[in-house]
Amino acid sequence: MGARVKEDGLNQLLLGGVQPLFHQQVFGAVDVHGDVASAGGAGVAGSDNRALGARRELQSETVEVERVTLGAKHGQVFAGLFAQAAGLLGAAQGQERYPARPIKIIVPLGPGTVNDVVARLVGESLPKDLKTEITVEYKPGAGGVVGSDFVAKSKPDGYTLGSLNSSALTTSAVIGTVPYDPLKDFTMVANAGVNSAVLAVNGASAWKSLEEFLLHAKQNPGKASCGTSGVGTVGHFSLELLKMASGVQINHVPYKGSPQNITALLGGHIDCASQIWPAVASHVQAGRLRVLAVTSRIREAPDIPTYGQKGFSQMRLEVSFGFYGPARLPEHVMARLVPAFERAIREPENVAKLEKSGFAVAYEGPKELSDRIERELGIARDVAKKAGIKPE
Repeated sequence: MGARVKEDGLNQLLLGGVQPLFHQQVFGAVDVHGDVASAGGAGVAGSDNRALGARRELQSETVEVERVTLGAKHGQVFAGLFAQAAGLLGAAQGQERYPARPIKIIVPLGPGTVNDVVARLVGESLPKDLKTEITVEYKPGAGGVVGSDFVAKSKPDGYTLGSLNSSALTTSAVIGTVPYDPLKDFTMVANAGVNSAVLAVNGASAWKSLEEFLLHAKQNPGKASCGTSGVGTVGHFSLELLKMASGVQINHVPYKGSPQNITALLGGHIDCASQIWPAVASHVQAGRLRVLAVTSRIREAPDIPTYGQKGFSQMRLEVSFGFYGPARLPEHVMARLVPAFERAIREPENVAKLEKSGFAVAYEGPKELSDRIERELGIARDVAKKAGIKPE
C-alpha cells in the first residue's frame, strides 16, 4: 500500500529537474497533486485508472506513494487470473511456472519523472507477452537510491523489478555511500534508451563551434564559466571530462536544477551549460540556445556534432534508463522477461512517444546493459578521483 517518503532534493540534482516536462510531453499535463491528466481523453491506463493515489505535496516536499495498475485496457484482470491458474497447474505438475502472479515495477523517483514515463509505457505493453498484471510503485528518496536499494534487496523471483536510471548506479555511487553494489546486487534485464549529454551556449553568443568556445576558454584562463544541475550530476562529470580532455580551465557553477541553470545561461550570467538534451531542446528549437556538441546523435537535431566527431571520444557519459531486478534472477525468469521487454521497448508506438520528447530509444539486452554500467561506473570513478569531486 502507500508509504510516505521524505525527498532530499537529489532527484533534480541527479537528473536535471526536467522530468515533469518530459512526462507532460509524452502523456499530457501533470496537476499539482501529481495525477496524470488525460492526453486526448485517455491517460496511460485509461481515464478511469490514471495515476491512482499518486500525490505530490510540493510545500512539504514529501510524496505519498501508491500503486498504479497498468494494462486495464488489455484484459489485465483476466490475464492475472490466468497466470495464477497456470502457476497452480505448474505447481501441481511439479514445474515452476513464471509469472504466476502480478509483477511490480519500482520507480525510485516520483510520478512524472522519466523513470515513471518509461515504466508506464513499457509496462502497458508487457501483459501481451507475460499474461499477467503489471503494477508501478513509487519509492522515491536520495535521488533514486532508496528505490534502487529496495529492488536490490528484493527476493530474486522476478516479481519485483525496477525502472532505474544509470545515475543511481554510477555517479551517485561514486560521490556518496550507497547501500548496494552497482555491479553485483542487480540483474540487468533491458535498457530502454538514453538522454544525451550536451554542451550549450547562449544563441546570441559568438561561439558557433566547440573549437571556438574552447579557444576562448584557453585564451582567457579562469574566466570561462559553465553551469550544471549540481555537483555529481552527469552534466558535472561531463564538464570535468571535457576539461581534462581539452586541457582548458572552465569554472564549474553548480545550480539546484536544470531550470535555474538554463535561466542563468539565457540571462548571460554564465558562458555555457553542461546538461542533458531534454533540458535544452525547446530553447534550441526556438533559437535561444545553441548546442556545440552531444555525446550521441540527436534524432531531431542531426546536424549537431558529437564529441567523438570533435576528437573527444572520452565523452561517453549519458543518463540511461533501464529495467533491473535483484541479483541472481533464475534463468527461466529471464527467459520470459528479456524477450518481453525487448518487444515492449521496440514497439513503434512506444518509440514514437519517447523520441518525441528527445529520449533516444536504444534497446540493449542484459549483457550490453551490464557492460554499459560497468564502463560508465569506471569513467565516473576515474573522473571523481582526478577532479576531486565530492558531495557538497
